[in-house]
Amino acid sequence: MGRIVDVRTEATGHPRAPLVLRLAVVGGGALLVWFGIGALDGLLPGDPRSLTRHATNAVLTTVLATLLVVAARRWLDRRPLRGLGLWTESTALRDLALGALTWLLPAGAGLALATAAGWVTLSVDGTALDVVRVVLLLVVLVLVLEAWPEELVFRGYLHRNLEAAMAPWLAVAVQALFFTVFGTALWVATAGWGVVVDRAVLFAGMGVVLGCIRLAAGSVWAPIGFHLVFQVVMQLVLGGRYLTVTPSDPDLFTLVTAGAAFAAGVPVALWLWRGRDGWSWTRPEPDQPSHSRRSRP
Repeated sequence: MGRIVDVRTEATGHPRAPLVLRLAVVGGGALLVWFGIGALDGLLPGDPRSLTRHATNAVLTTVLATLLVVAARRWLDRRPLRGLGLWTESTALRDLALGALTWLLPAGAGLALATAAGWVTLSVDGTALDVVRVVLLLVVLVLVLEAWPEELVFRGYLHRNLEAAMAPWLAVAVQALFFTVFGTALWVATAGWGVVVDRAVLFAGMGVVLGCIRLAAGSVWAPIGFHLVFQVVMQLVLGGRYLTVTPSDPDLFTLVTAGAAFAAGVPVALWLWRGRDGWSWTRPEPDQPSHSRRSRP
Protein backbone atom coordinates (compact mmCIF):
# COMPACT_ATOMS: atom_id res chain seq x y z
CA MET A 1 0.00 0.00 0.00
CA GLY A 2 1.29 3.48 -0.86
CA ARG A 3 1.84 6.32 1.53
CA ILE A 4 0.96 9.99 1.36
CA VAL A 5 3.98 12.16 0.55
CA ASP A 6 3.95 15.91 1.03
CA VAL A 7 5.05 17.08 -2.41
CA ARG A 8 5.81 20.61 -1.31
CA THR A 9 8.13 19.35 1.42
CA GLU A 10 9.80 16.24 0.03
CA ALA A 11 9.74 16.81 -3.71
CA THR A 12 11.11 20.35 -3.48
CA GLY A 13 13.66 19.50 -0.80
CA HIS A 14 12.47 22.33 1.46
CA PRO A 15 11.38 20.89 4.83
CA ARG A 16 8.91 22.61 7.07
CA ALA A 17 10.52 24.96 9.60
CA PRO A 18 10.60 23.77 13.24
CA LEU A 19 7.62 24.75 15.36
CA VAL A 20 9.65 26.96 17.71
CA LEU A 21 11.06 28.92 14.77
CA ARG A 22 7.60 29.39 13.24
CA LEU A 23 6.16 30.66 16.50
CA ALA A 24 9.12 32.96 17.16
CA VAL A 25 9.06 34.48 13.67
CA VAL A 26 5.34 35.25 13.67
CA GLY A 27 5.09 36.21 17.34
CA GLY A 28 8.17 38.42 17.13
CA GLY A 29 7.10 39.73 13.74
CA ALA A 30 3.74 40.79 15.17
CA LEU A 31 5.48 42.78 17.90
CA LEU A 32 7.69 44.46 15.29
CA VAL A 33 4.66 45.37 13.17
CA TRP A 34 2.71 46.93 16.05
CA PHE A 35 5.73 48.69 17.56
CA GLY A 36 6.80 49.91 14.13
CA ILE A 37 3.40 51.39 13.35
CA GLY A 38 3.29 53.01 16.79
CA ALA A 39 6.71 54.57 16.23
CA LEU A 40 5.71 55.80 12.78
CA ASP A 41 2.51 57.28 14.18
CA GLY A 42 4.51 59.27 16.71
CA LEU A 43 6.55 60.87 13.92
CA LEU A 44 3.58 62.03 11.86
CA PRO A 45 2.31 65.61 12.15
CA GLY A 46 -1.25 66.49 13.07
CA ASP A 47 -3.75 65.31 15.67
CA PRO A 48 -2.94 61.72 16.74
CA ARG A 49 -6.65 61.18 17.52
CA SER A 50 -7.87 62.22 14.07
CA LEU A 51 -9.90 59.86 11.92
CA THR A 52 -7.26 60.04 9.18
CA ARG A 53 -4.54 58.87 11.56
CA HIS A 54 -6.80 56.15 12.97
CA ALA A 55 -7.68 54.84 9.51
CA THR A 56 -4.07 54.96 8.31
CA ASN A 57 -2.86 52.93 11.28
CA ALA A 58 -5.69 50.44 10.75
CA VAL A 59 -4.87 49.84 7.09
CA LEU A 60 -1.13 49.52 7.75
CA THR A 61 -1.72 47.07 10.60
CA THR A 62 -4.01 44.82 8.59
CA VAL A 63 -1.78 44.84 5.49
CA LEU A 64 1.44 44.08 7.37
CA ALA A 65 -0.07 41.48 9.71
CA THR A 66 -1.76 39.70 6.81
CA LEU A 67 1.45 39.69 4.77
CA LEU A 68 3.33 38.30 7.77
CA VAL A 69 0.93 35.39 8.17
CA VAL A 70 0.67 34.67 4.44
CA ALA A 71 4.47 34.64 4.09
CA ALA A 72 4.95 32.43 7.15
CA ARG A 73 2.24 30.06 6.03
CA ARG A 74 3.84 29.71 2.60
CA TRP A 75 7.55 29.57 3.40
CA LEU A 76 7.71 28.35 7.00
CA ASP A 77 4.61 26.16 7.35
CA ARG A 78 4.34 25.06 3.71
CA ARG A 79 0.63 24.68 4.33
CA PRO A 80 -2.44 26.38 2.77
CA LEU A 81 -4.15 29.38 4.33
CA ARG A 82 -7.35 27.32 4.46
CA GLY A 83 -5.88 25.41 7.39
CA LEU A 84 -6.00 28.50 9.62
CA GLY A 85 -9.78 28.27 10.02
CA LEU A 86 -10.65 30.97 7.50
CA TRP A 87 -12.83 28.58 5.50
CA THR A 88 -15.05 26.06 7.27
CA GLU A 89 -18.15 24.01 6.55
CA SER A 90 -20.22 27.02 7.63
CA THR A 91 -19.91 30.50 6.19
CA ALA A 92 -17.55 33.14 7.51
CA LEU A 93 -20.46 35.53 8.00
CA ARG A 94 -22.36 33.00 10.11
CA ASP A 95 -19.35 32.32 12.32
CA LEU A 96 -18.70 36.05 12.62
CA ALA A 97 -22.31 36.65 13.69
CA LEU A 98 -22.30 33.79 16.20
CA GLY A 99 -19.00 35.02 17.60
CA ALA A 100 -20.58 38.45 18.07
CA LEU A 101 -23.55 36.83 19.81
CA THR A 102 -21.15 35.03 22.14
CA TRP A 103 -20.29 38.47 23.54
CA LEU A 104 -23.65 40.20 23.07
CA LEU A 105 -25.86 37.65 24.82
CA PRO A 106 -24.18 37.70 28.26
CA ALA A 107 -23.17 41.37 28.01
CA GLY A 108 -26.68 42.39 26.96
CA ALA A 109 -28.20 40.38 29.79
CA GLY A 110 -25.82 41.95 32.29
CA LEU A 111 -26.52 45.47 31.07
CA ALA A 112 -30.28 44.89 31.02
CA LEU A 113 -30.19 43.66 34.62
CA ALA A 114 -28.00 46.56 35.78
CA THR A 115 -30.17 49.11 33.98
CA ALA A 116 -33.42 47.66 35.32
CA ALA A 117 -32.01 47.71 38.84
CA GLY A 118 -30.91 51.31 38.44
CA TRP A 119 -27.23 50.49 38.91
CA VAL A 120 -26.11 51.85 35.54
CA THR A 121 -27.48 54.59 33.31
CA LEU A 122 -26.13 55.88 30.01
CA SER A 123 -26.38 59.40 28.61
CA VAL A 124 -25.57 60.09 24.95
CA ASP A 125 -24.52 63.48 23.61
CA GLY A 126 -26.01 63.01 20.15
CA THR A 127 -28.94 61.74 18.13
CA ALA A 128 -29.84 58.17 17.27
CA LEU A 129 -28.42 58.80 13.80
CA ASP A 130 -25.13 59.90 15.38
CA VAL A 131 -24.97 56.66 17.34
CA VAL A 132 -25.60 54.54 14.23
CA ARG A 133 -23.00 56.47 12.25
CA VAL A 134 -20.33 56.10 14.93
CA VAL A 135 -21.10 52.42 15.51
CA LEU A 136 -20.68 51.69 11.79
CA LEU A 137 -17.44 53.67 11.73
CA LEU A 138 -16.09 51.81 14.75
CA VAL A 139 -17.05 48.44 13.28
CA VAL A 140 -14.84 49.13 10.27
CA LEU A 141 -11.96 50.66 12.24
CA VAL A 142 -11.91 47.99 14.96
CA LEU A 143 -12.16 45.18 12.41
CA VAL A 144 -9.23 46.49 10.38
CA LEU A 145 -7.02 47.75 13.23
CA GLU A 146 -7.59 45.11 15.91
CA ALA A 147 -9.99 42.22 15.40
CA TRP A 148 -8.79 40.91 12.03
CA PRO A 149 -5.00 41.28 12.41
CA GLU A 150 -4.82 40.14 16.03
CA GLU A 151 -7.11 37.14 15.57
CA LEU A 152 -5.37 36.13 12.33
CA VAL A 153 -2.01 36.08 14.10
CA PHE A 154 -2.98 34.55 17.46
CA ARG A 155 -6.16 32.49 17.02
CA GLY A 156 -5.33 31.84 13.37
CA TYR A 157 -1.63 31.22 12.82
CA LEU A 158 -0.29 30.51 16.31
CA HIS A 159 -3.28 28.47 17.45
CA ARG A 160 -3.25 26.31 14.31
CA ASN A 161 0.44 25.52 14.58
CA LEU A 162 0.15 24.71 18.27
CA GLU A 163 -3.02 22.64 17.83
CA ALA A 164 -1.21 20.37 15.37
CA ALA A 165 1.59 19.67 17.85
CA MET A 166 -0.21 19.32 21.20
CA ALA A 167 -3.57 18.86 22.87
CA PRO A 168 -5.92 21.69 21.80
CA TRP A 169 -6.56 22.79 25.39
CA LEU A 170 -2.80 23.26 25.80
CA ALA A 171 -2.64 25.09 22.46
CA VAL A 172 -5.23 27.53 23.82
CA ALA A 173 -3.10 28.13 26.91
CA VAL A 174 0.14 28.63 24.98
CA GLN A 175 -1.33 31.04 22.44
CA ALA A 176 -2.91 32.93 25.35
CA LEU A 177 0.59 33.27 26.83
CA PHE A 178 1.87 34.68 23.54
CA PHE A 179 -1.09 37.08 23.42
CA THR A 180 -0.45 38.17 27.01
CA VAL A 181 3.19 38.99 26.30
CA PHE A 182 2.22 40.81 23.10
CA GLY A 183 -0.56 42.95 24.54
CA THR A 184 1.18 43.70 27.82
CA ALA A 185 4.39 44.73 26.04
CA LEU A 186 2.49 47.21 23.88
CA TRP A 187 0.79 48.75 26.91
CA VAL A 188 3.96 48.93 29.02
CA ALA A 189 5.75 50.67 26.15
CA THR A 190 3.17 53.48 26.15
CA ALA A 191 1.87 53.59 29.74
CA GLY A 192 4.82 52.35 31.81
CA TRP A 193 5.36 49.40 34.14
CA GLY A 194 2.55 50.46 36.45
CA VAL A 195 0.00 48.76 34.18
CA VAL A 196 1.85 45.46 33.77
CA VAL A 197 -0.20 43.36 36.23
CA ASP A 198 -3.56 44.79 35.18
CA ARG A 199 -2.84 44.35 31.47
CA ALA A 200 -1.31 40.89 31.89
CA VAL A 201 -4.44 39.63 33.67
CA LEU A 202 -6.69 41.22 31.04
CA PHE A 203 -4.83 39.80 28.04
CA ALA A 204 -4.44 36.36 29.63
CA GLY A 205 -8.19 36.17 30.18
CA MET A 206 -8.92 37.43 26.68
CA GLY A 207 -6.48 34.95 25.17
CA VAL A 208 -8.02 31.97 26.93
CA VAL A 209 -11.62 32.91 26.14
CA LEU A 210 -10.91 33.78 22.50
CA GLY A 211 -8.87 30.59 22.11
CA CYS A 212 -11.69 28.45 23.50
CA ILE A 213 -14.17 30.12 21.15
CA ARG A 214 -11.82 29.44 18.23
CA LEU A 215 -11.59 25.79 19.26
CA ALA A 216 -15.34 25.33 19.75
CA ALA A 217 -16.19 27.00 16.43
CA GLY A 218 -13.33 25.63 14.35
CA SER A 219 -13.20 29.04 12.68
CA VAL A 220 -11.10 32.14 13.27
CA TRP A 221 -14.15 34.25 12.32
CA ALA A 222 -15.82 33.39 15.64
CA PRO A 223 -13.21 35.07 17.86
CA ILE A 224 -13.08 37.92 15.34
CA GLY A 225 -16.81 38.48 15.95
CA PHE A 226 -16.37 38.38 19.74
CA HIS A 227 -13.32 40.67 19.64
CA LEU A 228 -15.05 43.08 17.25
CA VAL A 229 -18.19 43.61 19.32
CA PHE A 230 -16.25 43.82 22.58
CA GLN A 231 -14.02 46.61 21.31
CA VAL A 232 -16.78 48.49 19.48
CA VAL A 233 -18.91 48.66 22.64
CA MET A 234 -16.01 49.60 24.91
CA GLN A 235 -14.73 52.29 22.55
CA LEU A 236 -18.23 53.65 21.94
CA VAL A 237 -19.12 53.98 25.62
CA LEU A 238 -15.73 54.56 27.25
CA GLY A 239 -13.59 55.96 24.45
CA GLY A 240 -15.25 59.29 23.71
CA ARG A 241 -13.30 59.67 20.48
CA TYR A 242 -16.14 60.06 17.99
CA LEU A 243 -19.17 60.36 20.29
CA THR A 244 -19.63 61.23 23.95
CA VAL A 245 -21.43 58.47 25.86
CA THR A 246 -21.36 58.82 29.64
CA PRO A 247 -22.10 55.83 31.88
CA SER A 248 -23.07 56.66 35.46
CA ASP A 249 -20.42 54.22 36.70
CA PRO A 250 -17.79 53.24 34.07
CA ASP A 251 -16.29 50.46 36.19
CA LEU A 252 -19.67 48.89 36.89
CA PHE A 253 -20.63 49.21 33.22
CA THR A 254 -17.46 47.32 32.27
CA LEU A 255 -18.15 44.65 34.87
CA VAL A 256 -21.76 43.94 33.87
CA THR A 257 -20.97 43.89 30.13
CA ALA A 258 -17.39 42.81 29.42
CA GLY A 259 -17.06 40.96 32.71
CA ALA A 260 -20.24 38.99 32.07
CA ALA A 261 -19.19 38.25 28.48
CA PHE A 262 -15.77 36.92 29.44
CA ALA A 263 -17.20 34.88 32.30
CA ALA A 264 -19.95 33.29 30.19
CA GLY A 265 -18.40 33.48 26.71
CA VAL A 266 -17.05 29.93 26.58
CA PRO A 267 -20.28 28.20 27.75
CA VAL A 268 -22.26 30.35 25.31
CA ALA A 269 -19.89 29.39 22.48
CA LEU A 270 -20.16 25.69 23.33
CA TRP A 271 -23.95 26.03 23.18
CA LEU A 272 -23.99 27.99 19.90
CA TRP A 273 -21.68 25.47 18.18
CA ARG A 274 -23.09 22.44 20.00
CA GLY A 275 -23.76 20.57 16.73
CA ARG A 276 -20.19 20.72 15.42
CA ASP A 277 -18.51 17.31 15.33
CA GLY A 278 -14.94 16.16 14.92
CA TRP A 279 -13.16 18.39 17.43
CA SER A 280 -11.59 17.53 20.75
CA TRP A 281 -10.06 19.24 23.77
CA THR A 282 -7.32 16.61 23.96
CA ARG A 283 -6.59 15.24 20.46
CA PRO A 284 -4.11 17.22 18.30
CA GLU A 285 -5.44 18.24 14.88
CA PRO A 286 -2.95 17.49 12.07
CA ASP A 287 -2.19 20.38 9.72
CA GLN A 288 -2.40 18.85 6.27
CA PRO A 289 -0.28 20.04 3.31
CA SER A 290 -2.00 21.63 0.35
CA HIS A 291 -0.94 18.93 -2.10
CA SER A 292 -0.12 15.30 -1.63
CA ARG A 293 0.46 12.42 -3.92
CA ARG A 294 0.33 8.69 -3.53
CA SER A 295 3.89 7.32 -3.77
CA ARG A 296 4.74 3.88 -5.02
CA PRO A 297 5.60 1.23 -2.43
